[in-house]
Amino acid sequence: MKSYSKHKHFPLGCITAKSFLYDQLQRNKEGMGGNLDKLEPGMIADPFLHKSYVPVWGKGDQSGWGAEISGNFWSGLIANAFTMNDPQLIKKVTDFVDELLKKQRDDGYLGTFTEPNADIYDDYNGWGTACILRGLLMFYEATARQDVLDAVHKDLLWFCRNWAGDKKTSYTGIFLTEPMVLCYHLTGDQRLIDFCEEYSEYLCKHDIYQTSYRSLLKGLIYNSNHTAGMGIVSRLPALLYSATGNKEYLKASERILDDIYKKATHLSGSPVSVNEFLAPVASTAETEYCSYTFYTEAFAHMGNITGKSKYGERMEEMFYNGAQGARKKDERAIAYLSAPNQFYATDNSSSAFNNMQVYAPCYPVSCCPVTSVALLGEFVRSMMSYDGKNNIYINAYGPCALHTDALDIVEDTMYPFENSVVFRFERTDKKERGVCLRIPSWCTSYEIRCGKERISGLKNVGGYVKIRRVWKKGDTLKITFNTEVRVLRVNDDDGPAKHPIAVKFGALLFSFHVPEQWSPYEGTPCTPLPKGWYWYRVNPDFTEADEKDYHNRIGLRRNQITWNLALSPELSAKDISVKHTKSTGYVWEDPRITLRLKAYKAPFLCAPYPQRTFEPFGDKQIVTKELDIELVPYGCTNLRLTYFPVADLPEKGK
Repeated sequence: MKSYSKHKHFPLGCITAKSFLYDQLQRNKEGMGGNLDKLEPGMIADPFLHKSYVPVWGKGDQSGWGAEISGNFWSGLIANAFTMNDPQLIKKVTDFVDELLKKQRDDGYLGTFTEPNADIYDDYNGWGTACILRGLLMFYEATARQDVLDAVHKDLLWFCRNWAGDKKTSYTGIFLTEPMVLCYHLTGDQRLIDFCEEYSEYLCKHDIYQTSYRSLLKGLIYNSNHTAGMGIVSRLPALLYSATGNKEYLKASERILDDIYKKATHLSGSPVSVNEFLAPVASTAETEYCSYTFYTEAFAHMGNITGKSKYGERMEEMFYNGAQGARKKDERAIAYLSAPNQFYATDNSSSAFNNMQVYAPCYPVSCCPVTSVALLGEFVRSMMSYDGKNNIYINAYGPCALHTDALDIVEDTMYPFENSVVFRFERTDKKERGVCLRIPSWCTSYEIRCGKERISGLKNVGGYVKIRRVWKKGDTLKITFNTEVRVLRVNDDDGPAKHPIAVKFGALLFSFHVPEQWSPYEGTPCTPLPKGWYWYRVNPDFTEADEKDYHNRIGLRRNQITWNLALSPELSAKDISVKHTKSTGYVWEDPRITLRLKAYKAPFLCAPYPQRTFEPFGDKQIVTKELDIELVPYGCTNLRLTYFPVADLPEKGK
């Protein structure tokens, strides 16, 4: 059994979260992660165990939809439990797995469909089952329980038998490829790969959504597919390559992911999903939260399969920017849809669907809340990988620790808020091994020290520099990245083509934080929320003008609104100062770094009382006075201005 992957991920539980990453996981445990199954038991806790029915979903894909949502929740909670090394959560997921295995039928099927009342060839049968199998395979990694692997294997063979030939589906059923390939690498059962290759050819003949590997080789087609779903579809050919060595599969995954990144991804790392489908960049173009998790999983796989550092960088960019900007900081609500320029998050502020920009712990379709839980552990477990030559690869930076039979390494850092990282070796096997450090594309230069020794002359290979030696207990390895502020013109050529201005520093995208007014309300969940849980409408908060005349007061709002701003087209890095704060609070509530710069008041950027965020009218904005403003990391905001319109200033010399 040969694997064509360059790297492998460490088994779940080997990499644990530290510092603010652990704090976020703990908040999530006390918030949505630890409670969603109680808030919506029919939708989240019960589908696999009790075959629950939720009437609001209708009748068509009831069983499979429940499998998707419940499967993704439990898979995410499994990842979080072992990433935190939390005994309470580990017991909770272990109890679920034990009960689930008791439900496996004698023929091997392990899902939510109940014959003869459900169609086993329903597209969502494959998709929903794939969601839970992913979690079971992670549980096997963490525990080495053979009964769990055997259960997954038996279930997949049920699909090999029952979905043979043309008894397949063309939308989501293909997602079975992932657990099939992962299980193959553990068992060597060629039947699993034969099924996947047969499925791949079936999809080429039934290519309704342009998701066959042959279509992916042609690149991105806007509106061809659900953006979040493409986060899964895009990695499947590469996974199949990892087992077969067919380079056409790998090329297909690389081509579509590169196209999406270049044409349909915000500077926050957020894949664009207008009306949930693939679309070009625009300042108000939304992202569905599921995309953050599905593309993180895709980038983790692609980094391991190709050995290329760019996938770790994309994963990091998305996690530290877009994914944080759509979360309530106490981890008790997320926005289903969010955008770079967003002044409202209310029932009617979304350009796509009603109430999908509000902040809620669970929606009638809770795909995004459950994947928001799954994102955290998935990111942490993918921060490092290894190869067969005793080399460890640092794919994404952040506070964490690696524990294996051979060594313990602690990564001590406040990255991405600071650009230095220290690795402390707390236990080693005294064997020679390499530590391969990813060099970010934004890095202008870097310095590496082993203890007090400065290391120079290292060759950058594929975005990594390798320090190989016999590491000893007490050794330290430090890397410091040098960079400068980047003032960028957003590439929205396929959309509004206004080329607004954005500002980055290091791994972070910066925004003007629109003051927020949070209004809790009951919402419309399937199950009424218990005391202390709410949906939230988020409106911009500003002080009204002290004017008795109603119409005058409306007109004066242009002066009271703080976010109608524009930036000079001549703005450069030298015009922006970087300030590291002395804050010690939670990093997403209390910014550790801010940027200071000049902006211009653009009083006519938006109407005095809009209810949603609109694209600015015109290529340039009429401006009045110059202002000093502060920008904070995108992830520290829930309402924001990120893509700044261009100020209409007199040309120099005129």
